[in-house]
Amino acid sequence: MSDLLKFGVVSTPSAWDQILDTATYIEKMGFDSFWMPDHTVGFGIRRWDALEAWSALSAVATQTKNVKLGTCVGDTYRHHPAALAQMVTTCDHISNGRAIVGIGLGEAMNLFPFGIDLKKPLGRTREAVKVMRMLWTQEVSNYKGKYYKLDNAFLQPRPIQEPNPPVWIAANSPKTMKMAGELGDGWVPASMFPDEYAEKLQIVRAHAKQAKRDPNAIEPAAFVFTVVADEYETARKSVGLGAKIYFLTRPRILHRLGYKDITDEFDMTWHLVMNSDVTEKLLAMAKEIPDEVLDKAPVFFGTPDDVIKGIKAYQKAGVQHLVVNFFVPPKMLKDTLKLFATEVIPEFR
Repeated sequence: MSDLLKFGVVSTPSAWDQILDTATYIEKMGFDSFWMPDHTVGFGIRRWDALEAWSALSAVATQTKNVKLGTCVGDTYRHHPAALAQMVTTCDHISNGRAIVGIGLGEAMNLFPFGIDLKKPLGRTREAVKVMRMLWTQEVSNYKGKYYKLDNAFLQPRPIQEPNPPVWIAANSPKTMKMAGELGDGWVPASMFPDEYAEKLQIVRAHAKQAKRDPNAIEPAAFVFTVVADEYETARKSVGLGAKIYFLTRPRILHRLGYKDITDEFDMTWHLVMNSDVTEKLLAMAKEIPDEVLDKAPVFFGTPDDVIKGIKAYQKAGVQHLVVNFFVPPKMLKDTLKLFATEVIPEFR
């Protein structure tokens, strides 16, 4: 893999015109990739917009030429893997080979309100990825698994990318990291500490080696939150409350920082379902978390120099593609992206 550090931007829950405006703007500013959360319900406090990811990405593909287009990340429950494979193929053709499919185990908010169970997530996800790969690469596929069956199945046309569009696995736990090493073209964990990332990247690569795959062919990516501003305190204020709310949905972060009594009732994978009562409680609890958490947690913010320092820690840990969610209001997003593109990215080029 190249030593060049790539940068992607994740779209926040937004109206279509803002999604398209952001995607075309980041391409102009030199970012490498644009990502949609593949959600049924958006992650927010009072607004939960969520346009269907692959439809939106395919539309973005018609208005861009260079940026990679992907989901960060989706599950394999809401779409049969054959349908998902076809959706990704469609985007790959419209974009002329720029699609990346991010896959995770799933999140309660996107499943439970719609009567979709989160059962046997590891086995189902592994099998779904295998099914997608077969449909992308084989003339005709026959398969009888525990969850899916193919009987002389095929998809035409094949994707533009050969042998298939990259599959990035969102993996933080030992079992999902094993899946990433055995099946992933990329690894994109969420909000890991740099030292944790370095250690677990070696685990992912070891699993790849055991599976007789090239460990270095797996693109090491990371999903992170950041705010860059001309003044440190401006960035700190912007990132503060949003980061604390997010940490409550990833209690492992707060537990590592010593907050052992933090509840897991808002864990994004297993428990969190968005509604006004839940989000108001999240907001109230986040306000009780001390600001000192921000200085220790895996979120970097501040002036361009501060952010560069944070990114270098991830680069040293082995990250080669940083997928960034900018914690700023929509009216500040373009100015923030411009500052990042002009003052931060050149340091890594």
